[in-house]
Amino acid sequence: MRLDDDELIVALHEAGTIRGASRHLYLSQPAISQRLKQIEEKWGETLFIRTHKSLIPTPIGEEIILYAKTRIQNEKEFINRMSLLTGQVRGTLSLAVSSVIAQYYLPTLLKMYMALYPQVKIDLHTGLTTAMHAKRHDVHVSILRGDLEDEESKQKLFSENLYYVSNQEHEETNTLIEFQSDPTFHATLEKWFQSKPFPLPKQTIKVDQIETCKQLMLNGIGACILPEIATKDLEHTRCRFIKLYTNGEDLKRDTWTYHSEKHTELPQVHAFLDMLHRVKNESLSLP
Repeated sequence: MRLDDDELIVALHEAGTIRGASRHLYLSQPAISQRLKQIEEKWGETLFIRTHKSLIPTPIGEEIILYAKTRIQNEKEFINRMSLLTGQVRGTLSLAVSSVIAQYYLPTLLKMYMALYPQVKIDLHTGLTTAMHAKRHDVHVSILRGDLEDEESKQKLFSENLYYVSNQEHEETNTLIEFQSDPTFHATLEKWFQSKPFPLPKQTIKVDQIETCKQLMLNGIGACILPEIATKDLEHTRCRFIKLYTNGEDLKRDTWTYHSEKHTELPQVHAFLDMLHRVKNESLSLP
């Protein structure tokens, strides 16, 4: 079985549907169905039971999925070993990155990295910090937000201020627009509202994306609380910014990197971490 067949089988298992695997692999659903049929014919066994809503692995399918995952992992480890032996920056760099960082900080950084090291394959996972934190042992480097309890291989990347932002034409709004984030962020907001003589919002609108939150605010729907990294494109002539603080201290949002010491030996990981620290130390503007 070829490695691209392995990737197809694993993608079908993780997505649970042909449609989901199609989006992940950038292949059409008919093409995936045809390839799956060919793989099953080769093994002489059905790998998945097709239902209306999902794909369910058969007992034989479960064994082949495990075999495919092992082959993919072995391939990655072999490439990493070759990178160590040759000292060349190549192989795979796997990252788990919080959504806000992935949206506002990572693109410019990743563009610089890929231009310098075109032989490195990027395996990128993005999402809420809680989900990315759970993946931290499965990737080379994680970039996560907020106050996380464990201290393993954790280094602060930067801190930023938080701002209550409103449209200057609708400053007296009683609506707060919240974007989906981790519990520590929302706990910080509650702490601020409770400690300040600030009117509590009469209603809260919850959205999934920070950009949706900003667009609603810009259109006068309500105010929002944003990390500084997400305010760079907002005009001060159009928006009013109130810095959050309590007990005389600014409320800040921290960003951390996580990585194991064994991974830093890999040239592609070492190069990425080196770039992260150079960007931080040189105070380059990202984005």
